[in-house]
Amino acid sequence: MNAQTDHAGILAGAYLGMAQLFSYPNPEAWQRLVEHGLIDPTLSQEVMEADYLAAFELGRGKSPVPLFEGMHRGDLGREGILEDILRFYEFFDVMLSETDREYPDHLVTELEFLALLCMREQDAQQKGGDSASFRLAARDFLDRHLAAWLPTFRRKLEATDSPYVQHVTALAELVETHRGRLGSES
Repeated sequence: MNAQTDHAGILAGAYLGMAQLFSYPNPEAWQRLVEHGLIDPTLSQEVMEADYLAAFELGRGKSPVPLFEGMHRGDLGREGILEDILRFYEFFDVMLSETDREYPDHLVTELEFLALLCMREQDAQQKGGDSASFRLAARDFLDRHLAAWLPTFRRKLEATDSPYVQHVTALAELVETHRGRLGSES
């Protein structure tokens, strides 16, 4: 494996880790976070669940910060955002789970899509194929979606007392690292 292939795999794992951190921390998800060393095992599932609800759904003395791109980008209208995201997913044969019922613009769904692009890039590189289309799609998706709304989401979350601030900071660093890698390949 070459460094570029390794890097794509590391990015995929990092995006999946972030997706787990921003997923609803039910007991099974909490256990996975502990097993993967993504959270302190002394943080109980109940406390993490309460923090999640306070940050993203109910608020705690402040308004909640929704995990949906369309709720942070009023300039484009949510319908237009959803249409554009669905075109990305459709182009790469990504089908959203019927049982999960998350919207296409949910942060976790976007993170999982970026992980998929990185995994497909790595797979193409390992097979000696062309992986440029996956890198270009990731750059386009980041520019048009995640990197476009992440600063607003981060700023709103930082205005709360949520422990999720540390995770959004790490996510912003991951996105900038990935964008830097993609930008240097032009």
